[in-house]
Amino acid sequence: MYVCRDCKKDFRKYKVITETHNLEAAPYEEFHVCPFCFSTNIAKKEVRHCKCCGARMYKEGDYCNSTCRRRGELLWEMERRKKENWMRHPLHKALVEVEQYNKEHGTNLSYGQYFSGKR
Repeated sequence: MYVCRDCKKDFRKYKVITETHNLEAAPYEEFHVCPFCFSTNIAKKEVRHCKCCGARMYKEGDYCNSTCRRRGELLWEMERRKKENWMRHPLHKALVEVEQYNKEHGTNLSYGQYFSGKR
């Protein structure tokens, strides 16, 4: 998506104008211009989307409305709690132990090999 800084219009494709300078062969000069006012003062416009529902955003912020904001913040909080619970889980601690052992000893043992004693 592009925006013209002169006429303030949005467009998907810019117009290409080729200037030959009265030459019969290349090199020619190409200009990218606004398809409405033919200005070269164009910029790429970033399209933003709501973090919750994915709707296209036309204003500043992370969410399109207050409902999406509440829902999004609730989802982020649930994800934070899930990660926090996983970090306290005994299986996670065991996997960290195996990874640390492999780094220290230059091995590539799996979880089963490490805990079966086949080192």
